[in-house]
Parts: sequence; structure tokens; C-alpha cells
Amino acid sequence: MDEERVDLAAMEAFLTLAEELHFGRTAERLLVSQPRVSQLIRSLEQRVGGRLFERTSRRVSLTSLGVRLRDRARPAYAELREAVAEARRSARGLRIGFLGAFSDALGPALAAFRGPVELAEIHWADLFGPLRRGEVDVQVTLWPVEQPDLAAVVVPGESARVLAIAHAHPLARRASVSLEDLAGLPIVQPHTGVPAELRASFWPPATTPSGRPIPPGPVSASHHEMLAHVADGRCGFVTCTTLAEHYGHPRVTYVPLTGMPPARAALCWLRSAENERIREFALLAGVGDQAVRP
Repeated sequence: MDEERVDLAAMEAFLTLAEELHFGRTAERLLVSQPRVSQLIRSLEQRVGGRLFERTSRRVSLTSLGVRLRDRARPAYAELREAVAEARRSARGLRIGFLGAFSDALGPALAAFRGPVELAEIHWADLFGPLRRGEVDVQVTLWPVEQPDLAAVVVPGESARVLAIAHAHPLARRASVSLEDLAGLPIVQPHTGVPAELRASFWPPATTPSGRPIPPGPVSASHHEMLAHVADGRCGFVTCTTLAEHYGHPRVTYVPLTGMPPARAALCWLRSAENERIREFALLAGVGDQAVRP
């Protein structure tokens, strides 16, 4: 029975060397010394009873036995690593990214979710970066989300549109403004990291309904930058009440804006990383009956 036991360190060294075919690069990847790699390979060869690599002063290559072991062991080892990673994720809890004030949309789900939760703020300049890098498991952001690698559902609730404008600007004294009133007013523009579908839905069009231009204003990467630009009195920012309630500035006021649909939040995650915890959280958020976008 002892001969059938698998030394995981030796197997990792074998599979890495089978990819690199170089003891030095293998040692660098595994953060061990070259003699340690050689020791692990020798121990595995002794266990299987045959040579796995041909070694010369100039090259390293797999033997036919090594090829067979590599082809059988690689998928099994990958599955084992994923099982360990999934167990680690479950023990760690759910990491939730949120854009600005939209974490409030998940209040009931956060209270009901079983297990620890970590919250991390997401920024306009790198909207889906943390999700794609695995730094968060799910993310609440603005709808729509039309990214092929992401699944997304609408979170219930709507947020009316408002114009952030300096106190001293004439529009600040209005009870409400329309898209037509934005003619000639530079509007703070999104960072280049904001996807096209969100630019088209959350930001106003380039012209008013009558065709007058709404000029682009300065580009900002965060709500604080946006408000700083607005406060100087030379531009405005079209946002929504959810963000207005959480981000204030002593020289900026928010005026109701008509002519644009309300903003909605979305819960999204990587399709390739979907698991039971994510599905559970989506149900708790009250979006389980919503259709996932293709």
C-alpha cells in the first residue's frame, strides 16, 4: 500500500518539469532549489519504478513512461487543486465588490447570508478588474452588464436621475431640469475603464432631444473627482439619487433630472467561477427569478 501513496510535492515537481523541461525554471516556479527538484523527481521515479525524464547536459525530455504519467496525472492534479481552492473559498466566505453606494441594494442579502462576508469598494477606473482577477466573488454595479464572461442579474429597485451642479450655477435654483436644459453644459465624462454599454445608459447623450450639443467635460475616475470638477462651476455630472445620498460636497447640489430612465443596480459574477455560494447569495438578494443575461 505504501508504494501507492502519492507524494503531492513530487507530483507537483513532476508536472511542472514536464511543462518547463528545465530544472532551473522549474525550481523558480516552485520557489525551491534545483537539488530539491532533482530529489523529488528521483523519489517519484523510484516509486513508479522507471525513468520519467531523459536528462543530458543540454536538454530534458519526457520518456514514454513520463508522457503517460503526465497525461493521466495532469487533469487529476488540476481537479485536486480546484477542490482545495473551493474549500478555501468556502471557509473564507463571500467577497463582495460594490460600486459606490450600491452596497445598500444588497442589505437584506448581506444580513441573511450564512458565513463571513468581506466587502471591497470597486472604482470606475477598474470596474470589472477585481472580479476578473479573483479579488472578489460577486459584484454589485450599475445595470446593464453586457460582458461575455460575466453573468448578471438585475437587483430590485430603481434610483431616479439627478444632475450634480455647483450651488452658484443658475440650474441649481431649478426645481428640476430636463435633457434639453443640458445644452451647452459640459458633462463630466467616464473613465476609459467604463464599458461601452454603461457609458450609453448612465451618461447622457451627446445632444439634447432637439439636437443641441451637450459638450463633454473633464474625465474622472471616481465620484470624489467628479464632484470636485462640478464644484468649480464649469460643468455638471449626471448621476442618480442613490449616489447623491452618499456623496456630498459643500458647493454642490443635486437637482432632479427628467428625460433619462432610472438607474438600476446589477449583481454580476464570472461565469467560469459560479458556485453554490454565489447562487445562494443571488437568491437571498431577491434576484433568483431574474433571467441571467446571455
